[in-house]
Amino acid sequence: MDEPNCPVLAAAAERYDTTGQPVTAASIASALQQRESAVGTRLSRLVDCELLAPADGGYRPTVTGREFLDLEAECGPFIVDIDGDPRS
Repeated sequence: MDEPNCPVLAAAAERYDTTGQPVTAASIASALQQRESAVGTRLSRLVDCELLAPADGGYRPTVTGREFLDLEAECGPFIVDIDGDPRS
């Protein structure tokens, strides 16, 4: 998983929308044909950035995560300041 956050977030949102249930690292790893441990690390980082939220033993996309996906931005490093003052 060299460029991981976008594919993992997109897969999590798609699976959540399809099933209506929180997604797990195992289900995303299977869908992306990646190691579950690597996907689990990415899911945790996406939670830290408030793009996913923990829910009932899995994860669900947040409004911010959906907005990020709607941007259709290229995958890569992004600066996310979750504690910043939105007025600055």
